[in-house]
Amino acid sequence: MNIKRKMLAPLLALLAALSIAGCHATAPEHEGRPFVIYDTMDYVGKPKDLSADKISPAMLIYERQITRPSTDSERKAGEFDPALVQQFAEQSRQSGINVIALDIESWFGAIDGQILSGGAIAQDFSTMFKSFKRINPEAKIGNYDVPVANLNLIRFLRQDQPEEAIIAKWQQTNVRRIPAGAVSDDLYPVFYKGGPGVAQWEKDMAVSVAEIKRLYPDKRIIGYLWPQYYSFRDSPYYKQFIGPQEWRAMLEASIKHLDGVIIWSDKRDENDKIVRWEDPRVQAMMQATREFVAAHADRVQLDGVAVRK
Repeated sequence: MNIKRKMLAPLLALLAALSIAGCHATAPEHEGRPFVIYDTMDYVGKPKDLSADKISPAMLIYERQITRPSTDSERKAGEFDPALVQQFAEQSRQSGINVIALDIESWFGAIDGQILSGGAIAQDFSTMFKSFKRINPEAKIGNYDVPVANLNLIRFLRQDQPEEAIIAKWQQTNVRRIPAGAVSDDLYPVFYKGGPGVAQWEKDMAVSVAEIKRLYPDKRIIGYLWPQYYSFRDSPYYKQFIGPQEWRAMLEASIKHLDGVIIWSDKRDENDKIVRWEDPRVQAMMQATREFVAAHADRVQLDGVAVRK
């Protein structure tokens, strides 16, 4: 009986995922709920304050900024540096920016052959979050790509594989991410795109959101979006800008399924050229975002320091 259950589990999960994807279009549970757009873009010359566009600030903290080599000789992964945690917490408290998005990625991979358990990762995050909140109790903290991985990018790399294999890989990748969701205030799944097209991307978002709600029904889901296609070096779409119509469609899908989005970017394009804020491609994306905000003015809200100005 146990063997049969183990064999059936992936198939049942796949069927459930496909069922969810088939009815993704309505997402009635999010109708009327507040929706927040957070900014962590790095285009050169970007204004610090985008509140006039109803875009809220978030504090993005990269792994290299807040970790150090482990003091445990047996551990190959880095660890949070308490002094740096306190520094960022104080910065958050003084600035009033309370939405904190960590970007710790290496812990979920193999580091010199060593793999951290999901429980160990969650414990590390829990200790750090508590330390951060002792200085800024108002902070809402989560980590990039938690509690599920990006199903659409997994699909993009496996276009010749059957749906069952894609879902199985996604579920396998989620195993060590899920426990970290339990200690997070907000959940930050990533919905970057590998190439053009919104229909399958939205279906994958719906599957991801359904899984997150099954696990953590009471937590906000804030999805990462990037106005450029993902940086797969061998991709014909490598870091090209997403057109404004497609970007608007992504925002429309997001407001159906999510509580908000974090718009992230680095500062370079597909030719490794620096991208400035006034670049027409950036401004086309921003105009599409403004039009989206105007169309949903009753739902898009400011959050954080911008509200208190």
